[in-house]
Amino acid sequence: MGQLTGRAYVTVAGKRMASKEGAKLGFGNPERTAELGDSGVLGYKEKPTVPYVECSIAHSADTSLQELADMVDVVVSFDTDTKKSYVLRNAWCAKALELDKGEVALRFEGMSCEEV
Repeated sequence: MGQLTGRAYVTVAGKRMASKEGAKLGFGNPERTAELGDSGVLGYKEKPTVPYVECSIAHSADTSLQELADMVDVVVSFDTDTKKSYVLRNAWCAKALELDKGEVALRFEGMSCEEV
């Protein structure tokens, strides 16, 4: 077995974020739920999910909360230390931003996510 993913690097609109440990990627694949009937499992239903990237970043003098909050139609890349990369396209900043203990939690949602 080779290296396992341990770190992720988040880049938004061409700028590498000072992301903290724990970044998350939601690929946006369909969510499937089982449908039950009197005779047991009948099958499943699908519903779409929103592709997203979540991370917390370290706040510094160079961090503009307004710039981050205003981001729409940007490309967000999620690169792992195992050389897997994912791109969130037509993304927007989805959460109201809060500065808490020197960190800012970010959530970007987009129209599509693909492995590149």
